[in-house]
Amino acid sequence: MFRSRIVSLLTAAGMVTLLSSVAYGQRWEVGAGGGASFYNAKTLTTTSGDISAKFKPGYSFSGYLGQIGGRLGGEVRYSYMSNEMELAGLGKSYTMSGRSQAIHYDVHIYFNKNQEAKIRTYVLAGGGIKQFSGTGSTVPYQPLGNLAVLTNTSQWKPLVTAGAGVRVALSPHMQLRGEVRGYFTEMPTDVITPVSGSLGGWLFDIAPTVSVSYVW
Repeated sequence: MFRSRIVSLLTAAGMVTLLSSVAYGQRWEVGAGGGASFYNAKTLTTTSGDISAKFKPGYSFSGYLGQIGGRLGGEVRYSYMSNEMELAGLGKSYTMSGRSQAIHYDVHIYFNKNQEAKIRTYVLAGGGIKQFSGTGSTVPYQPLGNLAVLTNTSQWKPLVTAGAGVRVALSPHMQLRGEVRGYFTEMPTDVITPVSGSLGGWLFDIAPTVSVSYVW
């Protein structure tokens, strides 16, 4: 039910942007790019001691379709991140391969409303859904398995996005974009599962990205 509501919200947001593009002469844009992915670590406190639960630094890529307006714009974006998962503490550690993917809609607010300007900076905010997956092989024993385990499962979480960027016009139809976007979700405890204690709070994924887009 939650995922269907998110899809409905994304569709509604897309329709609002489409109608505004017709009304205010916005331009269309399609693009793709890549970059890095950096997560914060979470601490699991147990009676045996503290251990760190995290997604290690990795890479990301994304593709998007949107509109560029004077003061406002927006886009639907698919993002993919590859990050190993790790449990570490008490002199032990265990790592498993993992990935995440997100579908989200972001609204852009431009500081310069001149669409023909060569350089334009903006802030962005939005939301959607994000799936976390453990992709490694299961093993009968994990070194910290009495406290937490890494699982070969998937879990969807509600997603909030925020960030800032700059776009540079390379030609009338090609633009270069640099962004730093934050992906904010709750901890996916079905994928990194505490056995003793609890893992709660927000998980941050900071993703600097460079992309190229075609504008018309």
